[in-house]
Amino acid sequence: MKKELRYFTIPNVLTLLNLTAGSLAVLYAFETPGRLSYAAMFVFAAAFFDFIDGFVARLTNSVSKLGKYLDSLSDIVSFGIAPAVIVYQMLKAALELKEFTTDLPYNQVLVLLSPLVLIIAAALRLAKFDADRRQSDNFMGMPVPVSAVFFASLPLVNNFDPDNLIILKSWLDINMPFEFILGIIGLQVYVLTNIWFYIISIFVFAFLQLIEIPMFSFKTDNYSFRENTAKYIFLITAVLMFTFFQSLAIPLIILLYILFSAGIDTGKLFSRKQG
Repeated sequence: MKKELRYFTIPNVLTLLNLTAGSLAVLYAFETPGRLSYAAMFVFAAAFFDFIDGFVARLTNSVSKLGKYLDSLSDIVSFGIAPAVIVYQMLKAALELKEFTTDLPYNQVLVLLSPLVLIIAAALRLAKFDADRRQSDNFMGMPVPVSAVFFASLPLVNNFDPDNLIILKSWLDINMPFEFILGIIGLQVYVLTNIWFYIISIFVFAFLQLIEIPMFSFKTDNYSFRENTAKYIFLITAVLMFTFFQSLAIPLIILLYILFSAGIDTGKLFSRKQG
C-alpha cells in the first residue's frame, strides 16, 4: 500500500518558512535596493529554518523524500536566487547604474549577469546533494546556505557604522586604534565598490560548492566534545567573533569555516596514515 504523502508536517512547515523567507529576500532585494540589509535578514532567517527543519525531522523521526525534495526546492530560492539578486544590486551600485538595459556596454552586461553563476552552482550543488549518499554526516563541497550567508552579509558590512564598535570597546574599557576604524571604512569604500571583488568571490564560492572537498556539518547524533572538538572550537570562536565585531565578523566566520573544514579533513587523513 502506497504511503500517504503528508504536506504539513512540522519539518515541512519549517521548510516552507525557509521558502517564504527566501522569497521575501528576493522581493526586498528587487524592490528596495537601497535597503539590502532587509533582504539579508530574510536570508539569515531562511538559513535558520533550513537548519531547524532537518533537526526537527531527525528528532521526530519524520524524515521523508517529500521533505527532502521540498527542502532543495526551497533552498534554490533562499540560497541561490536571493543572494544572487543581492549581489546583482550591489554590482549595480558599484557600477553606478540605476537599471539594467540592453544598451549597456557588453562588459557591464557580463558583470551584471555574473550572479547567475551563484544560481547555477546552487542548483548543481543541491541536485548533487540529493543524489549523493556520502553526505549524511558531512558535506562534499560547500553547503549552499554557507555561500548565501557570505553574500547576504555584504550589505551589512557595507552599512556597518564603526561607532558601534567604539561603543563596545568603550564598554570593555579597551581603546580602539584609529587605524582599525580607517580599515573598516576602507573596506566599505574600496572593497565593496570593486566589481572584481564580487566577480572573484562569485566564482570562488561557486567552485567551492561544486568541488569534492569535505566540509563539516553540525548534523550529527553524537554531540561528544571529545569527538567534535574542532567543531566546538569553531562554534565558540564564531560566537566570540560575532560578539566583538558584529556583522563585520560574518564573512570572516565563513572563511574560518572553510579553514576549519580543511583542517579537520587533514587531521583525519593524518590519523589514518598514522594508524
